[in-house]
Amino acid sequence: MPDLLSEKIVLKEVCPSLKVCICTSENCTEEDKKVITEAFGVPAVNEYGTSEVDLIAFEDFSGKWKLSEENIYIEILDNEGKRLTKGGEGRIILTALHNKAMPFIRYEIGDKAIIEPSEDKIVIKQLLGGVNDIIILPSGKKSSGVTFYFITRDVLESSGMLREFIIRQISKDRFVFDVVSDSDISEEDKLIIQKKMDLYLEPGLSFEINRVDKIERTKAGKMKHFHSQLN
Repeated sequence: MPDLLSEKIVLKEVCPSLKVCICTSENCTEEDKKVITEAFGVPAVNEYGTSEVDLIAFEDFSGKWKLSEENIYIEILDNEGKRLTKGGEGRIILTALHNKAMPFIRYEIGDKAIIEPSEDKIVIKQLLGGVNDIIILPSGKKSSGVTFYFITRDVLESSGMLREFIIRQISKDRFVFDVVSDSDISEEDKLIIQKKMDLYLEPGLSFEINRVDKIERTKAGKMKHFHSQLN
């Protein structure tokens, strides 16, 4: 995509048969979708699924999630295992019976979601990272790693030099940003990041910028935006 944008090429003009870009494996952010739409010239939508179960949900052009309720029974549970109906954040639990040899009954996929209040159906407002992708701070406060990613992303990308980055928590008060960029992150941007961390997480946290040639993916080819290395 950076090459398309830098060369001012719109992919749909080269390949008119393109209709849509389906983003899978990792949840594509709104900022990412804007870049894809600009480079490809077609809408970008998210797909959410798992290889062991099935397609779980599909995002329509308005940004709303359509659940695969024809194939999967989906539950969102709180920390006590109770089904959420009044909205809030919970664990995604799946039941799929179409595989007669190995049905999945109340399978915990490891992801979390924020849902809107509804008595008769699940309305997903936002998909979050995995249950283990949680920031644990010195005060005991916890926050989703995805939230931390969004706090710093706009600052790091504002320079126009950043290609991609991930965040690693190496201790309760220290974080490392592995970044692929065309130049060093400015001291001014580092100061803004520190202020945002103080405001949205808590004061007393520190971080370092580690420039790398590439970001290593998981064995499944995914790039997790946040990694907790706490034991």
